[in-house]
Amino acid sequence: MKALTFKEKQDVLEDLFKKYHRAVLQLKCLEERNFYPTIQFDTVKEKKMYYQDKGSQLKEELEKVIATFEFILDCLSMESKVIIEKEFIERVGKDWWIDYYSRSTYYRLKTRAMEETLFYFSCL
Repeated sequence: MKALTFKEKQDVLEDLFKKYHRAVLQLKCLEERNFYPTIQFDTVKEKKMYYQDKGSQLKEELEKVIATFEFILDCLSMESKVIIEKEFIERVGKDWWIDYYSRSTYYRLKTRAMEETLFYFSCL
């Protein structure tokens, strides 16, 4: 099997963290929607319970996805965690690393961080 290039690793992680961001956003929307309940006069009680069960099931699934990502972040080394958080979670500017690393050190550490993160995802 051919090893992934730097760009391919980055693309894979961007796709994975899109799933994380989507789950966080959906959970936030779900919680806000439940915070402001609506009254539906034409809904039969059984249907309402059915939708509530679907909502709670979706909430559990989203929380599970988020917990998985947070668990993997906790497993990373400190340097890797900082780089992954800055690059893929917080998505700060492109040149955030200039104050901390030289170019070669940054790319070496970023490669290691991406490989470490992909390793933990492959173990799931």
